[in-house]
Amino acid sequence: MSSISNDLIWELTRDNSAYLVKRKSGAGVQFSREPLNLTGKHTYVQSGLANSKAAGVALSPSGSIVLSTKKAGTFATPAKSVISTTFKPYKTNRKIYAAIAGATKGYRDDLRYAAVSRASGLLASKRPKKTFVKKLRGKKATA
Repeated sequence: MSSISNDLIWELTRDNSAYLVKRKSGAGVQFSREPLNLTGKHTYVQSGLANSKAAGVALSPSGSIVLSTKKAGTFATPAKSVISTTFKPYKTNRKIYAAIAGATKGYRDDLRYAAVSRASGLLASKRPKKTFVKKLRGKKATA
């Protein structure tokens, strides 16, 4: 069986896809909910469906980071084409970033940077928010 071109896949899924998010507001910008799309933009460069090598970073319900990478050359077996790697929540952030950068080493540089920044954002969203108590001054403090 011959390989299907990435350009052909993009032409087929560009206008109609289950992951496509179209909004009437926002000057016609289209977004994507693909699991292998790191930026969320619906473009050929960022598409995980239309590229033979793609990566995705997500947060699991247990709080760990999951890196999903797509193997090139496995177009005939879609179930085996995605490999998931889970990073435990107790692992330090620097080790997670280094592991993600190492796992996406053979991929495009922009994907590697986007994967590390997405993991950074997900880890930052897990941290509890700091709450500050407003300290009263002057006459209000004594009342």
